[in-house]
Amino acid sequence: MRQVSEDQFKKVRETLSRADSAVKRVPISAISVDDRCLQKDQILVNGEPVKIGRNFLSKLGSMLKLNRSLTRDMINRGDHRLAATLINGLKDYESKNRKERDVMLIANLESREVVDICPPNKYRRATNDTVLDMTERILNDNPNLIIETVDYNANTGGTSINLLNQDEIGFAKAGKDEFFKFGFSIVQTTKDTLAESYNQRLICSNGLRTSLGSGAIGGNKKIKFEDRFRLGGTSSDDIKIFLNKVEDMRKCGFVNPQFENQINRAVSTKASMSEVEKAWKLANSRVNELDPELKKQYQASLARQWFSGYGDALVRVNRKGVDGMGLGDRQKQFIKTNMSIWDVVNSLTFLGSNNSGIDLNNQHELKYAAGDLFSKGVKEGYDLEFAQFASL
Repeated sequence: MRQVSEDQFKKVRETLSRADSAVKRVPISAISVDDRCLQKDQILVNGEPVKIGRNFLSKLGSMLKLNRSLTRDMINRGDHRLAATLINGLKDYESKNRKERDVMLIANLESREVVDICPPNKYRRATNDTVLDMTERILNDNPNLIIETVDYNANTGGTSINLLNQDEIGFAKAGKDEFFKFGFSIVQTTKDTLAESYNQRLICSNGLRTSLGSGAIGGNKKIKFEDRFRLGGTSSDDIKIFLNKVEDMRKCGFVNPQFENQINRAVSTKASMSEVEKAWKLANSRVNELDPELKKQYQASLARQWFSGYGDALVRVNRKGVDGMGLGDRQKQFIKTNMSIWDVVNSLTFLGSNNSGIDLNNQHELKYAAGDLFSKGVKEGYDLEFAQFASL
């Protein structure tokens, strides 16, 4: 069982205290771009060049209602002057035709880059020191909780402090040797502090960040279990509300009432070619290797060991005389693989939680993607969950 020791937690505190975000409130009219600064991954703030992260322009474009993929395509093709003209034009239109508004520029102090932008009322992120103080308070109030891991992304400043309750819980349909520990993660994004359910599959130490919604605790409709909620602000009252919601989670052992039903559905439902492909491509994108040939070998290994259902389905489709590589995502959603949803979730969580022999960056994002796939059954249904009705 992994556990962050007191000494390790002190080191985490030192790292996160140094790497907190910085914010600056400016009028949107103060931001501009030109073709030269775009080539250098910069923007101009009141005429001064400022370094930006790789996703910042997409977020700025989104705020200005500029299509993200269009912005990305123009930058990738080297059309910097056209991109600058379009961004500045939309920004000027925003400033002149609406009441001048301020925005928050969010910078990562470690990379010294502006990584995000949002309206001031959308910025509800506590400092890392405040979050660590909250974590210590939660641990003091709940002696059965431990910190299992702390995931930190130096590029974005994103952090996930993963806490687990010590009680082990089994689910019969998942397997007789399958036991879990449940808890929650305190997550720092660029502009939010939030909590969401977290659990660990003990047989392989796989960590899963998931959100299945809310439900009544013990049948009492007045007490709600919410497995994902945001800090509403940084006041003492906001923090008290946040901690009270953590206490509501504790009252049912941090186990969402829907979890058992959801794991049964994930075990019994085959994953579609589309669902496996998306998971495999995400894992591929996290391979941290500069040598192109070696990177290809690692990606091929991921396909064989962890997402074999995609390749097997591709071979089967090609044998039927259909070009599998030419299929669209909608078509792939109807094609069955030999992997269950639970198999795909476990592949993602293993790669996100353990040393697979392949150097992967931002591993915690694989845990989050696994949680998204797992909770998809609640929100919209798995692709093939109701495939038996296709012939009706």
